Order: sequence, then structure tokens, then C-alpha cells
Amino acid sequence: TACLTSFFGTPMSSWFLHDPVFLLLLPVLAIPWFDFNKNAKPFPFPGCYLLQDAPNKITRMGWLSRTSFGACLLFLILGLAQPSKIIKDSSVKIEGLAVEFVLDISGSMSENLILEQGQPISRLNLAKENIHYFLQGKSPNFSTNSFKQNYEGRAGDFIGLVAFASRARLLVPLTLDHSAFLSVLDKLEPKKVPGSSETNIADALTLAIDKLQSLAEQRKLILLLTDGEQNVVTPFSGLNPIDLATLAAKLNIAIYTLNVGYSTGDKLFEDTASSEEKEKRRQAQEGLRQLAQITNGLVLNASDEKSMAEAFQKIGQLEQQSRLSLYSKPVQDFSPWCFFVSLFFCGLGIFLAGSRWQRIS
Repeated sequence: TACLTSFFGTPMSSWFLHDPVFLLLLPVLAIPWFDFNKNAKPFPFPGCYLLQDAPNKITRMGWLSRTSFGACLLFLILGLAQPSKIIKDSSVKIEGLAVEFVLDISGSMSENLILEQGQPISRLNLAKENIHYFLQGKSPNFSTNSFKQNYEGRAGDFIGLVAFASRARLLVPLTLDHSAFLSVLDKLEPKKVPGSSETNIADALTLAIDKLQSLAEQRKLILLLTDGEQNVVTPFSGLNPIDLATLAAKLNIAIYTLNVGYSTGDKLFEDTASSEEKEKRRQAQEGLRQLAQITNGLVLNASDEKSMAEAFQKIGQLEQQSRLSLYSKPVQDFSPWCFFVSLFFCGLGIFLAGSRWQRIS
């Protein structure tokens, strides 16, 4: 965004251009003044020799026509640059937190859980459902349950989304546009291709911390939802989750870890899992506990429908929407007016160019 030093006599603090790069087109304003027929070979016509000594200059109407086409191009370029004006004395106060959702989409997140009504739902879809409730405070056309009715919504929070499996990707930068965030979230699916469905928590945390640390002093959170432990041996960042938690603590970023895998004492898991699988689960739980402990966050069980809903409720109760205060000034867009004026001058230029008032002087 670039500010204008002056725009129609208004101070630069209130006017700005959203896409100033279009101002590079300003040299095209010279096009109406080019004489493209200057070197064209004329058609022979009887009696033309009688006009060979006639003055060859642009008439007054010709000048007005070219000026109109020039003005048409000028306002067209301004419209593309999107001039906008900040509306004075109309600031809107926004209160909220900065929250990065770090969501595991590895292959194991496709495993089904059974809802209270008996329907199966994948771990990832259950996580997406609860994120909807957490942000909106209402059902996004999912099943409703009594223990989910206490969600108040998080309309004032800046939110971002990092998804990870073998690789981590920043899908939504920190934004107040929750509808855009949720539309991206709803399209996520677990990775099932061998070699791309591992768990790379380190690189996911690296992306989340990088985006949060650039913000001003305010309450910053990472909500890490995963069912496993770091099993990518050489992450791109070259760091391990514990080192990143230490860095997050120095930057005053709290990490809440939501364990969506089998919880300790789960009867089905204890009865069917091998000793190796049980040890991996124990190590994963211990790793999530350390991440939360180092950053003064919490490790929360989210292994089933009820526990996940209660985990989000607890975060909502602990993290109130009063940590960040900023002022957003509404903006009035003047690009439609520029396009309208451009059309007006285009029509005027066409009229003057073909007018019967054109005379040889």
C-alpha cells in the first residue's frame, strides 16, 4: 500500500492506493497524441491536389478529443490502482487474541471415532467441527450436543492456519476474516499417500512461531491439534519441537496441545495395541506435555467428541478476548467513480472525434 501525498487537495494521511503498481501505466497517456496516420500512404483521389496547400494542423475539436481520451486513460489507471480514503472519526475497536491453529492432517487423522448418536466421524472432521464452534459459537451444520452449547465465538480474534503431515504449509495467514479461514479449513483432507502422511510437528511450529513473532506485544497462542509425535527425522527447519517450544516461550507465545489420539487408559487401545505402539503413544503424550509446560500452556485430552469440546471450552474460558486492542478505520473505495469518469471521457472523446463541428481551419 502506498500513500498519496495529495489527492484532490486531501492530506496524504487519509488517501492511499491499494495497487500503486498500476501507476506504471501512466506513460500510455501519450498514446492519444501520437499521429498513427503520419506515414501512411494515401489513396489517390481526383482533385486531392487542390487541398495540398491546406493547413495541416489539429483543430480545436481535435485537441479536445485527444484530451478527453487522455483523461479517459488517466482515470482508468487510477481506478485500477484503487484509490481509497480512510473515513475520519469512524474507528471500530477490535479486541481479541492472535491464534495460530496448527492442525495435523497425517494419515492417522482419517481414523474414525464414534459420536454419541452412534455415527462415525474422522478425527480430522471432528477437529474441524470443534474449530467451527470455537470461532463461531454456533453449529456449522454438524451434529449438536448439549455440552457444545457454551461456545461464545471468537469474532475479534486474529486467526491463522498451518496444516502439516510430512510437510508443513501455511494455508491462512493471520486474519480477521473468519469465513475465509473456515472455507479453507473445510477443504482439508488427511494425507494418505505413503511418504507424505508422516507427522512433522517441528516445521509446523516453525511456521506458526514465525508468523506470530512479527506481531506487536499482545497475547499470542498456538493451538496444536495432533494425534502423534514428531516422526520426520530431518525436518526442513532443522529444529526439534522442544527447541521450538523454548523459542516460543521467549517470545511469549503459549502452546496449547490438544491430544486427539488415544488417551491414557483407553480400553480398546490398551487391549489391541502392541507394546511398541503403546510406547510410541506414551512418548507422544509426553512430548505434547513438554511443549505445553515449557510455554506455560496446557496439554488437553481431545481423544473423543466430549473431551475435544471440553478442551476448546476450557481454552475459551482461560483466554478471554480482551488481550489485544486496536482500531480499524473503515475505508471508502473510489475506484468505481474513477471507472465511471473514465467512461464519461471515453464517450466524450468519441463524440468530439466524429462531431460535425470538426472543421479545417
